Amino acid sequence: MTTTQATYVRTAPIPLAQLTPFPGNAKRGDVGTILTSLARNGQYRSLVVRETDPDTYVILAGNHTTQAIAAHGPGDCGMTVQADGEERPCGLCLNQPWEPAARCEVVTCDEETARRINLVDNRSSELGTWDEQALADLIGGLDDLGGTGYTDEDLGDLLAAIEEAAAEEEPPEEEQQPTAPAPAATPGAPDTATPATTPAAAGALAPPLPPPPGHVLMTLTYLPPDRDEAARLVAAARELFPAEGAPEIVLRALRALTALMDSRHAHDGVVTVAALLKAAGVDQT
Repeated sequence: MTTTQATYVRTAPIPLAQLTPFPGNAKRGDVGTILTSLARNGQYRSLVVRETDPDTYVILAGNHTTQAIAAHGPGDCGMTVQADGEERPCGLCLNQPWEPAARCEVVTCDEETARRINLVDNRSSELGTWDEQALADLIGGLDDLGGTGYTDEDLGDLLAAIEEAAAEEEPPEEEQQPTAPAPAATPGAPDTATPATTPAAAGALAPPLPPPPGHVLMTLTYLPPDRDEAARLVAAARELFPAEGAPEIVLRALRALTALMDSRHAHDGVVTVAALLKAAGVDQT
């Protein structure tokens, strides 16, 4: 008997051979990202399937998870993952003999309800929004981003967008108040008139100097506290490398940062100070 609302029946592991994709499913998911997550995290969420006949089920939610499990295939995949500094088996097959199956929430319902469930499951996530700062905190709090669907580049783009939005929200600086004209000097008296205040004297930032021939200007935007910290760090670095200007110091730091991020994909994940200095182009002789 079918009902107009989904009625829960049971939870069970079901072989992929008994699962049928939802007819006309309009969503196109990233199967590779899902498979990476399954290998790292295991199947943390059940499929929702509609029981139509004994041993026959139509997938209402989780069609691409099913495709990812099928892409893994039977048997030991031989893949391991790094987690908390140790090597762990694949979250699907556990590096053991295995026949592809998925944990499923089995329901009964009519055709129209089945279609509504498929549509809302695909649509509801698209209607949500992000708290970008909370998202950055979640991503940044992980030692590695395996199985999250995010990359280091994604985190960098997210932080840049947050900084840009914060800069746009900053109130404009108060306009400089015009100074009173200096009193007229008495003939023969010493000149004691106060000079007019200039933008540089008032602490305003001077316009950037034109770059030397063959160079280009690049702008980095910071929040005020970050700007001050960056200036202090560059000044400290210039004391160690007095012959170099700030642009060269920043470039070398970026090279070292890239080498550090690349080391995450190395077999042992270890990078030495010597390797960082070499990547930065620092002469160690």
